[in-house]
Amino acid sequence: MMTGLGLLSAASFPPVSAWPLSVVSLALLLWFVRGRPSAEARNLGLIYGLAYGLGVCHWLFRLFGGLMAVPLIAIFGAYFWLLFYLIGLTREDRPLWRGVEVALFAVAVEWLRGDVWYLRFPWYTVPHALAAEPACIAGVRWVGVYGLSFVIWLIAAWGAFVRPWFWLGFLLLPACALILPSFDPPDQHALLIQTEESDGGFTIIPGVEAKKIDLAVLPEYATYGSPKAAIASTKGPAALARRFSSPVVFGAVEGDYGGPDFRNVAVVLDGEGKQIGTFTKQHPVPLVADGVRGTERPVFPVENGTLGVAICYDFDAPAVASSLARSGATVFVDPTYDGIDWGWIQHEHHEQLLRLRAVEDDRWILRAASSGRTEAIDPHGRPSRDGVEIGGPGYVVVEYGHRHGVTLGAWAAFAGPVTGMLSIAILGWRGVGWWRRRRLP
Repeated sequence: MMTGLGLLSAASFPPVSAWPLSVVSLALLLWFVRGRPSAEARNLGLIYGLAYGLGVCHWLFRLFGGLMAVPLIAIFGAYFWLLFYLIGLTREDRPLWRGVEVALFAVAVEWLRGDVWYLRFPWYTVPHALAAEPACIAGVRWVGVYGLSFVIWLIAAWGAFVRPWFWLGFLLLPACALILPSFDPPDQHALLIQTEESDGGFTIIPGVEAKKIDLAVLPEYATYGSPKAAIASTKGPAALARRFSSPVVFGAVEGDYGGPDFRNVAVVLDGEGKQIGTFTKQHPVPLVADGVRGTERPVFPVENGTLGVAICYDFDAPAVASSLARSGATVFVDPTYDGIDWGWIQHEHHEQLLRLRAVEDDRWILRAASSGRTEAIDPHGRPSRDGVEIGGPGYVVVEYGHRHGVTLGAWAAFAGPVTGMLSIAILGWRGVGWWRRRRLP
C-alpha cells in the first residue's frame, strides 16, 4: 500500500505529470496512517518515502552513480520516516488540533530538508507538483510556498481525521487565481542564450539577430575562466553589451575552477561592457565542485529597474528570492547549469520550481539554462511560449517587465523556520507532559 502511494505521488511529476495525484495521494496517505502508533507510522513513512524517492529522484543515478544515489534516496526517505513518526505521536489528540499539528510538522520537515543544512533538497513537495498548473499555486502570492504547504496538509489531515468532506477544500486552490492582481503588459526584451559548452555562448553571440534588447543573460558557467578574461574577449559578453547598449549577465569563475576557494559567480555588465559587480552563488550544489558559498546578496540597478540575480540552486527554495525582492529587485535573473547528461526529467522538474518563485514574489524570471528550458516566466507562473527547448543550444528573445512592491508571499519565507520552532515547542511540551506522567505515583 505505502509503495503504491509513493509511486502515486511520483506520478504527479513529469513524465506522467498527473499533478492532481499529489493531493489525492496525500489524502489517502494520512487516511491510511491515521490510527497507527508512532513506531508503526514511521516505518510506513519510510517505505512511502523510499518509493517516492525512487520514483522522482532516479536521475540521481545518472549524476552520481549508485554508490552516492542510493544513500541520497535513503536520506530522502528518512525525512518521511521522521514526519510520520511525529504524526503518530498525535494519535490521541483531538482531531481538529491534530490536523494543525500535522500541518506544522509537515512544513517544518519540508523546511528542514530544503533550506537548513548542506544536503538541501527543496524539491518534490505538493506545491512543486501543483506548479505544473500555475492556477493551483496562485495562493503562494499571499502565504508563500510554506504557507500553501500548510494549507494543503491541513485540508488533507482534517479530511482524514475529522470528516472526508474537508477534502473538498482542495477544489478551492485554483480559485486563488481569480483574485491574482493583473500585471502590465511586458515592455522590455531580453536575449537569453542557452549553451552547455565552455565559452560556447561566445560563439553564439556574433550570430544573434535582434533589433533591440534591454538585457542579455548567459547561463551559469558560460565560461570557466575569469570575468576579466571574458570581458576582454572580442566576441564575448562585453562586445554583446556594447552592441546593444544593454546590461549583460553571465556565469563565470573567480579563482581556479575546482580549487578549494573558487567562486561560482554571475557577472553583471553595464551597457558599455564595464563590470558593475558580481553575485556569488549562495547555495552551491552539494557533492560537486560548485564553489564556496556566497554570503552577500547585492541587487543591481539598471536603466529601467533593478536586477535580482541569483544562480540556479539559489532559486529552488524561497529564501534568496524573497531577500532579493525585499532589497528592491524588480526582475529576477537566473543563470542556470543543468547538465544534459543528467537526463531531461531533471530539467523539467527543476523548471517547475521557478514558477513558485515567480508567483510568490510577483516577479518576472528570466532563465538562461545550459541545456534547457531557457525561457521567461511571468508573475502568474506561466512560462513563455517562446524558449529554447531542452537539449539544444540556441537563443531566444523574450518579453518581460519590471515589478515593484513586496508581496506577503515574499515575507512568508520566514514561515519555514517559524514552523520549525513551533514544532520544537510542541514536542517539548509533549516531553514535559510525558515526564510528569512518569513522575505520578
